[in-house]
Amino acid sequence: MLDLDAIDETPEVVIDLDRARENIERAARLAREAGIQLRPHAKTHKMVEVARLQMDAGAAGLQVAKLGEAEVFADAGIDELFVGYPLVGARKLDRLRALEANITLAVDSLDTARGLAGAGRPLRVLIELDTGLNRTGVAPGKPAVDLALAIEQLPNLELVGVFTHEGQIYSAPDQARAAHAAFDALVETADAIRAHGIDIRTVSAGSTGGFRHALDHPGITEVRPGTYVFNDASQVAQQSATWDEVAAFVVATVVARPAEDRAVIDAGSKVLTSDRLASTEARQTHGTLLGRGDLQVTRLSEEHGVIDGASDLRVGDRVVVVPNHICPVINLADSVCVVEHGAPAGRWDVAARGRVR
Repeated sequence: MLDLDAIDETPEVVIDLDRARENIERAARLAREAGIQLRPHAKTHKMVEVARLQMDAGAAGLQVAKLGEAEVFADAGIDELFVGYPLVGARKLDRLRALEANITLAVDSLDTARGLAGAGRPLRVLIELDTGLNRTGVAPGKPAVDLALAIEQLPNLELVGVFTHEGQIYSAPDQARAAHAAFDALVETADAIRAHGIDIRTVSAGSTGGFRHALDHPGITEVRPGTYVFNDASQVAQQSATWDEVAAFVVATVVARPAEDRAVIDAGSKVLTSDRLASTEARQTHGTLLGRGDLQVTRLSEEHGVIDGASDLRVGDRVVVVPNHICPVINLADSVCVVEHGAPAGRWDVAARGRVR
């Protein structure tokens, strides 16, 4: 158990290294037992030290969100990288040419593919499919097949697979059913492209919520969970994790008790973010006090978090908040406090913090 008095100042983002290692090793083992490749999404942690733990556990490489993250991890010697975001613009292509790593890139349009073909270096690409999130991605079936055939005519590009982010399952009443429907579309499209003689080796699913469903879905060859490394209140609400598997927290201090039923902590939206639960639950708050499921952070301003119904909290008390969405919380911190066996064991820089270009 973490000694809260050992934390120098608050608000502080704290990583429980013992739990994070367990999460990393569990996911690696499950993927290995299923015969599926694991490629964690590093946008959750943005830390070189965590990436090395994932690679040491057997990850085939990392996914990153943006080219800036790829540059950070490549500089650290982790060179098997998938940039799961369309790269558009001359400056992006200049940086891509300079990147010394084994890079695979995302495409969902012929315009993007043509730009990559002009980058002047051989590149592997995956076609992104929109399996229901309605964000980026080409529609499954014929539109994706047509794009694949067009990519085959372009220089410098090797089409090696298809991928999706099945994020729509978080708001689905039946998550398993929604996940398998997305995976069916993904696998069927891969087969349709293969029917034209194109070697689709990678069929990649990507979300922590979908991870457990992808493991036994025929035809899936790769999984790309990100949040699993730390988990958060949303993953617990989705039953993708338990409270004992949460490995990242915000330690905060009660700085005011302006009313008997209201406490204010020193962690606001600049620490916890304003993200709501990825859940269909009616009650939407900004974080849960660890070990106190009855207490939620009900309101945020930039520097203040409000806890309603906290009659037993006093000024100076420290609390541990489980964020709704850990990914932006990590991105807001320059560094994190790493705790091992309940005691602070050092600080890790969030090396890819703010690398959103």
